[in-house]
Amino acid sequence: MVPVGTRALRRCALVVALIGTGPVAAEDLQLQPGAAAGDIAAMAKDLSAAYAYKAVGPAEAFGTVGFGIGTFATRVGVDDEGAWQRAGGTDTDTLYAYGLRARKGLPLGIDVSAFYADVPSSDARVIGGALQYALLEGSAVTPGVAVRAGYSRLDGINDFDFDALSLDATVSKGFAILTPYAGVGYVRGEIDPKVGTLDRESVDRARVFGGMRVSLGLLDITPEIEQSGGSTVANLRLGVTL
Repeated sequence: MVPVGTRALRRCALVVALIGTGPVAAEDLQLQPGAAAGDIAAMAKDLSAAYAYKAVGPAEAFGTVGFGIGTFATRVGVDDEGAWQRAGGTDTDTLYAYGLRARKGLPLGIDVSAFYADVPSSDARVIGGALQYALLEGSAVTPGVAVRAGYSRLDGINDFDFDALSLDATVSKGFAILTPYAGVGYVRGEIDPKVGTLDRESVDRARVFGGMRVSLGLLDITPEIEQSGGSTVANLRLGVTL
């Protein structure tokens, strides 16, 4: 017989996969050789919003024995559909990703995490990770406060390379099974075209985000909303924390 917790996690993974499924095709992630620099930069902003490392969790440190693994989905409407039409040659209004995330606690209030995500209906994938340090580890009476540095890279695209660096600060406080959190951050994304004579473009975006972890025994559910420049990003994590 399959354990109840395992069945629940499988169902959660299915829900996240369904949320993450969207109309992004492989041809949506391409470039026209004569694209304007401004349109390339606009695409980089949307890619930064969608694929930069996400918190999707509170600030509290996991501790040396803490470990979490789960599945997640990200959805963001592009900020400039016209730029995607002109530079990419197709109609793109939404970017998606879904995949797996893992986080491990270390001594001295340090946590490390990594993720792998697919972009639906394409050959693209996103990989990344983060290093988090708890300024306050959080307790029954005090909030958790943490700073985080993250990195992510979009692979599997022939026409361009894209990666993003992020810096964030998060504060959270648990109340019974609920742990709300909020944070602010900065993302620097860089797109490097591989077609025509297009130049590399770098973009900078400030972001704010907030979410709520709901703990149901070992299983936790964490919805999160992020505002990255003019883009609203919806994130959802479903997983197990030990």
